[in-house]
Amino acid sequence: MELVKEHNGFEFFQAYRDDVDHIIGGKENTYWYIIMKKRKILEAYIGIFCDGVWKDRYEKGTKKTMKEMPAGSTIQRAAEHAYLFQNEAWVKNRNPRLIQDGHPHFHYVYGFGDKALDVSEQYGVTIAYSDIKDPSVGFHLRDLHTGSSVDLP
Repeated sequence: MELVKEHNGFEFFQAYRDDVDHIIGGKENTYWYIIMKKRKILEAYIGIFCDGVWKDRYEKGTKKTMKEMPAGSTIQRAAEHAYLFQNEAWVKNRNPRLIQDGHPHFHYVYGFGDKALDVSEQYGVTIAYSDIKDPSVGFHLRDLHTGSSVDLP
């Protein structure tokens, strides 16, 4: 939420194997967590924060079947996925290893052994937990947008 306010919109695509993307973003008072496979939306969790109250909904499939969700469930889901493991002991005192992909200026991997943590240094955002023994299992930052390049879902 702080990044959304600071940059007038913030969204990142977290890539998994099997061409699955998890998209976490926000603009104005709307926040979302979306799961895509092969560029098609499978699930979308959308929360609107207005006057101190959350109104959340869940959309599924191409027909956009909707149902109301518990207040605050969208931002909680985004937080769980965005910041997983960042406070674990193995993350402390870490050394970055730059990953040369679409974002070489801020995409780093921290960790040791069979654990790694992708972090956007420029924005201080933890991207994902990953198994570095098997690159096909790894998660990585596929794309990141800020400001006017962020569209409401």
